[in-house]
Amino acid sequence: MKEQPIELAIETALKKRKYLSESKARYLLRAALAGVYIGFGIMVSYRLGEYFYDSHSPATPIASSIFFGLALVLIIYGGGELFTSNTMMLTISTLKKATTWKDTLENWIACYAGNMMGAIFFGLMLMMSGLFASPEKSQYMMEVVSMKMNTPGTELFIRAVLCNWLVCLAVWIPFSVKGDGAKIVVMLLLVFAFVVSGFEHSVANMVLFAIAILVPHPDTVTIAGGIFNLIPVTLGNILGGAFFVGTIHVYLHSANTVDQLYSQKEASRQAVYRQKAL
Repeated sequence: MKEQPIELAIETALKKRKYLSESKARYLLRAALAGVYIGFGIMVSYRLGEYFYDSHSPATPIASSIFFGLALVLIIYGGGELFTSNTMMLTISTLKKATTWKDTLENWIACYAGNMMGAIFFGLMLMMSGLFASPEKSQYMMEVVSMKMNTPGTELFIRAVLCNWLVCLAVWIPFSVKGDGAKIVVMLLLVFAFVVSGFEHSVANMVLFAIAILVPHPDTVTIAGGIFNLIPVTLGNILGGAFFVGTIHVYLHSANTVDQLYSQKEASRQAVYRQKAL
């Protein structure tokens, strides 16, 4: 019998706990790889978007969002550990008593730290590559970063909730989809939806800010601005993944379990009636 999505989420969370308990260094490396993979997605997005931005095309946000989903594909199939999706996974496993809240917090802290390490590493690599050495090649990216660093905290929080709601669905829904090709299409579409909508993703912002701060940038791009953004965005991502996907689906699964038990009892009762009739 095919495993239910809730069971697959718990199984995945238990693997994550095992990875962290066996070797914190290897787990941090997995998380750092996720930061790097997001960096590849950002690189493609903003290099492509710059061509549209320079020609003043209204399709710039669409063009820069199309291929960002490849970052999630790289993470899922490349063995990375992403903080935002882990907010859902570990919440589900903990509410179902497979893990503890201590396990959850340890995972979130380690994964967030590893993602940050990967973000800084990727930013340093890009700085040394010289690809953004000329300000003319990063105008679109700097405009987006400046906007993110100067948006009110309440708005950032709500955008972050909506963002991780979609991102976690991009991980959750493929649990019910057959075939890797179909899973990848679902991931790409849902990630495209969150990027083009202008929502806020803490790990993507880490990488974006690391790149923007390390290469030539305007005065509106600062470390303080990055911290100002990441605090409400991280909290919003936690709420979006842990509650709006993780907690809600645990609640719905409980209702489904009751329905299944009722159906089983009803089937048994009908079988008894048929036997008596014979």
